[in-house]
Amino acid sequence: MGLRNMADWSYSRRLVELENFYARAQLDPDTVSDDDFIRKITQTFWATNCACFVEQAFAIIAPGCAMRPHLVRELIAHPIEAMIAGGLDDEQEVIRQGIWCATKAEPYVEPSPDGKRWLLEQWPKLEAVAIAVFRAKFKELERGIEGRN
Repeated sequence: MGLRNMADWSYSRRLVELENFYARAQLDPDTVSDDDFIRKITQTFWATNCACFVEQAFAIIAPGCAMRPHLVRELIAHPIEAMIAGGLDDEQEVIRQGIWCATKAEPYVEPSPDGKRWLLEQWPKLEAVAIAVFRAKFKELERGIEGRN
């Protein structure tokens, strides 16, 4: 059986719940702590292969990054870690991966309009942050591999 196309957020209960959560958090941001915000986002992820997870993660985190820019470093670690796990070793490709997720003709999970806007307008401005997170995750994963040998 092939991969399901999760482009339509109404297809997945998790994405519907996250979309409703984002709407509530945007209307009344003071009612949602940063910890609860991060927890709800990361609870939305589901198991899949690395490439699909990168798409899924960017689609899920992008609206959150737009709403709470101070959480960007923590949120972008998820798709970046999946990129590395999938074999990416060029930190210069990280920004392109996010843009590709926003512009892909048939996405696994399509970013919301706010998420797509963030990926196309704000994400490219965060190259230094993305590279720093990539380097930290790369070292973290290397230490994990070395620890098992």
